[in-house]
Amino acid sequence: MGKIKYFSVFLIFLIKVLTASIFPEYPDLKLFGLEFFENYIPTFKTLKLPISDDYIIGPGDLIIINVWGFWEEDLQKEVEIDGSIFISGIGKVYVAGRKLGEVKKIISDKFYKKYKNINVSVSCGKMRTISVFILGEVKKPGMYEILPLFNIIDILSMAGGITVNGSLRQIEIIHHNGEKELIDIYPLILKGEKIKIFQFQEGDIIFVHPVKDIVGIVGPVKRPAIYELKEMKIKEIIELSGGFLPNADMSYIQIERIDKEKGKILIEVKNEEFDNFQLKNYDVLKVPVLSSYSFYQVYITGAVKVPKIYGWREGMKISDVLKKEDLLPFAEKEVGEVIRIKEGFREIIKFSPEKVFSGIASEDFYLLPQDKIVIYSKEKPEKKVVIQGEVKFPGEYIIGSGEKLSSIIKRAGGFSPFAYPKGIIFLRESIKKQKEEEIEKFVKEKRNLLETILKTSTEEEKQLIEKAMISLEKIASLKPSGRIVIKMENFEKFENGLYDIPLEDGDIIYIPKKPVYVSVFGEVNNPANILYDENLTIKDYISKTGGFTKDADKKNIFIVRVDGTSDRNFEKIEPGDTIVVPFEPKERTPKVVRDIVQMFYQIAVGVGVLIK
Repeated sequence: MGKIKYFSVFLIFLIKVLTASIFPEYPDLKLFGLEFFENYIPTFKTLKLPISDDYIIGPGDLIIINVWGFWEEDLQKEVEIDGSIFISGIGKVYVAGRKLGEVKKIISDKFYKKYKNINVSVSCGKMRTISVFILGEVKKPGMYEILPLFNIIDILSMAGGITVNGSLRQIEIIHHNGEKELIDIYPLILKGEKIKIFQFQEGDIIFVHPVKDIVGIVGPVKRPAIYELKEMKIKEIIELSGGFLPNADMSYIQIERIDKEKGKILIEVKNEEFDNFQLKNYDVLKVPVLSSYSFYQVYITGAVKVPKIYGWREGMKISDVLKKEDLLPFAEKEVGEVIRIKEGFREIIKFSPEKVFSGIASEDFYLLPQDKIVIYSKEKPEKKVVIQGEVKFPGEYIIGSGEKLSSIIKRAGGFSPFAYPKGIIFLRESIKKQKEEEIEKFVKEKRNLLETILKTSTEEEKQLIEKAMISLEKIASLKPSGRIVIKMENFEKFENGLYDIPLEDGDIIYIPKKPVYVSVFGEVNNPANILYDENLTIKDYISKTGGFTKDADKKNIFIVRVDGTSDRNFEKIEPGDTIVVPFEPKERTPKVVRDIVQMFYQIAVGVGVLIK
């Protein structure tokens, strides 16, 4: 039975990591509005509410009466438990249960009836406090003391906000007299529309229902997310998501749906069917992207300093786009090629770059749309690298022998204003292949070991071991990235330094934008990317993910830095860092399980956290 226990713990761990989202295949798709209460600053502590004439007076309210004219007097009367106030010379006046406007008239009339040549002003000073219940899908349900005119957002924030299972569109107010009202806070979040102000009474209940009908939307829309729908129509979710972006193909939409009999199915819905198509719970709308293909372009590639794309125009010649200074020192100047697609066939036209530069007209011919000018290298074979992200000229570059990383960054025009060089990601195919072989060997070894254990196991144990073998196959599918750690705080100091390494054929360099979040990964209740705040500690970040699971190894938490290194310096947390909370193997956990868990972290952190 020991085996069963420890295999179960391991399988639970894997399931948590692999299914951390409502839609596991779309881990970045979040429930819309969930972060609203995390960032909401309640106003009730300093709130000064204007009290309208519709406010219903009750025991505990303070009535202020100002008299001036024949004589002056300021009276402050708290409404007694029987609903009355006592005014000297007037007597008891019952005000509870009446609107403030009505109370003003009753008290003024009594003064005017008894006294002449006076003026009377009546108002409500300090409001009473009442107790209400906040129940359902809130983080801290219970009874709370509020003022009668508190808004619903402040009241929910007192209870910690709505949980991940709660609805933002089904918030029910059950009044003490049995009347019910339903609140939807989507209009507030989406459009800034004001929410109705209620006057709460003692014993009222605010109940947050569980989220019901949800649909996800991905692709070129303004706010890809998971939304609660009321009508379950395509038009509704498109409106909630802010509408299509300019690069959206609005002619059709794909619906990804889970069918009980067929499993996952894909449904294509044409534009004219949008209004009538009925969505189902847990559907995912996939908005297609318009083709980025541009016909009226010409290209220069090969042994040039910067591969370029030019907009084609009538009468454009080779000399208009290819200059002598564009070529690399090892470029072949005698023979180049123009690759042309003509009537569906590929045509290759030879020319001499040197003769073009010399002004020989016969070599400098007219270009057509989609022509590709190729300059070859004298060094064979050609070696190419790709640089992407925040550089001025991203693309594929031919490199010379011994060319270094700093050189290719310069050739790409240097960093854009949004670049974050500290987070540079450098991938090498040879490292990736080496790690893939190591993983393949590991999986094969552990698979054989599990098969051996399976032969001597009970029926109950066999089921768990077979599931563990499935999990091992999932680990095998998490391919390593082949990342090499590159430290680059400052480009001037980096150039020709320790990390300015020679390039190899197939290297990929990615320069990211500066991250705005810190990731929390591993044994926490809700692994997530948390908005970076320099004032937050490691405990704060972990708290925002729901805290530790029961299997967390709290003593061995570590941080994977944005540059790929790792340490345990918890005093220094920066944008792009990843806080990793490991799984804690129990003392009697079989070694095979410990090995699988360790390998999982090595691969999952490298693939799922570093290469976002």
